[in-house]
Amino acid sequence: MGDDVMALIPLKQTVTLMKLTGTDPDYGDPVYSDPIALKCRFQEGVKLVRNQRGEEVAAVGTFFFGGLIDVGLSDTLTLTNELGTVTTYKPIAISVKRALSGKPLLTEVDV
Repeated sequence: MGDDVMALIPLKQTVTLMKLTGTDPDYGDPVYSDPIALKCRFQEGVKLVRNQRGEEVAAVGTFFFGGLIDVGLSDTLTLTNELGTVTTYKPIAISVKRALSGKPLLTEVDV
């Protein structure tokens, strides 16, 4: 995470990312990685986004991460807000914002 990103959006929240690693062979349940703590900014707000099938769906918020983050549509993001409420989200759409040089500045994850 570069200093130029910190000047754009303060990343003062922490989210727990769990990456989908496979499926339990006996029960068919998803298997996730160990939790990974990431600095982020979560912005609540409903907006329409396109999912992986091109359908228009409502997102309830957007996570902003500095640089390029390895997050997929099958992963989970768990956030504890300032009131202590814990919510787990599934990504709907992921986009990377790049500088003119091509350097990744932000990863946006709509949930």
